[in-house]
Amino acid sequence: MNTAAEPQSSPVCGAPSAHRRPAQPRPERQRRQTRQGRWSAATVMISTVLALVTITGCGIRLESAAPQALVPDSDEISRQAAVADALLVQEEAGATLTTVEQGSPVAVVLTDIELLAGEHVEALGGEYVSGLGDEPTDAATAVPQDPTDGQTELPPESVTDDQGTIDPSIAASPAETDGTDGPEGTDGTDGTDPGGAPADGSTTEPPSVERLVLLLTQSADRSRAALGTPKDPALARLFASVAAAHLDQARTLAATAGIEVPATESFTTVMPSALPKNLAAADLSTLVQAEDSAGFAYEAMAARLTADDRATARSRAAVHRARAQTWAELASLDATATDPRAVAYDLPDAADGSPALTSRETMAALAATMESSLADSYGTFVGQVDAEARASMLDLLVDSHTAARAWGAPAVAFPGMPELAG
Repeated sequence: MNTAAEPQSSPVCGAPSAHRRPAQPRPERQRRQTRQGRWSAATVMISTVLALVTITGCGIRLESAAPQALVPDSDEISRQAAVADALLVQEEAGATLTTVEQGSPVAVVLTDIELLAGEHVEALGGEYVSGLGDEPTDAATAVPQDPTDGQTELPPESVTDDQGTIDPSIAASPAETDGTDGPEGTDGTDGTDPGGAPADGSTTEPPSVERLVLLLTQSADRSRAALGTPKDPALARLFASVAAAHLDQARTLAATAGIEVPATESFTTVMPSALPKNLAAADLSTLVQAEDSAGFAYEAMAARLTADDRATARSRAAVHRARAQTWAELASLDATATDPRAVAYDLPDAADGSPALTSRETMAALAATMESSLADSYGTFVGQVDAEARASMLDLLVDSHTAARAWGAPAVAFPGMPELAG
């Protein structure tokens, strides 16, 4: 007889007996538990990383290259130079204005120059600012950065000699100096610095009308020399217009102050020796006729004007007739069936409806209108012709604009660009 005790159920409620196998979870429940386990592991990992970042602070960083300023192309370099010139003119005009009698004719001209310089700066796009900080605020005294760091600045002094280097006495616009730094062999012990400023901190040269007139003429020369640089024809046209304005301002200021205008280094009145590229046949025909009709009108006025006005009219008549002939020859229009020149031309009436030759005032107005129209044509051509011919177009723009001003045309901010008149 088997006397072994029978297995008893566990006294613990719900505990399995010694002969029962634990219940197995259902498949769906098992999968759900597995997914929950995976999510829990991922959550733990993410929490751990975040905690490490919080604890270590700057110990974990994502490194990236510092932003670099754009390297300017030829258009931008020449634009920055033009802006620097305009800003320097504005500064000098304002400084000179404080040295003359307020309300005087010279003060009026200086005020106009200062205001127009602001328009030039705006039209040229203003100073370049990369937004990277540590940039000079004065374009006239900005120091070029090391080329190896990708930074490029263009102060006026960096214009090369073949573009008309800025006069050192002007490039160093009024600024204080301690008189301690000088070129080799000069340590400031003689009481001056390289610019000639006394060691007491006074400026290199006080502002004056003569100084500003020189600056304006030099700026015009530099702009003319740089006309072939821009690839953008519109930018070249703007440079030409600002150059014409600066030359006009120099002459107006000198005449008002009773001083001589420094001779420009580059401007001429010589016609091109070859036909510029990119001029349409219709443009050339219109130009030939405009020059010839201007010559005819001056001849008619010379017969009615007196003294100096008569001599001026005769001189301009010869100039315009000669230009018409040259353009006709360059365009192969001379003595052809398509030559647009006529024996005589109808002259437009004056603004009040009276005949153009009625009085000196109406004739002067006609002359100013003709010359201004030609200046606008040559200003347009600056943006059309090949780069090598731009300077010649600027010369003709300046000549016609100067003649228009002599006949009473008002000063404008942008000669040759009537679309910017405002």
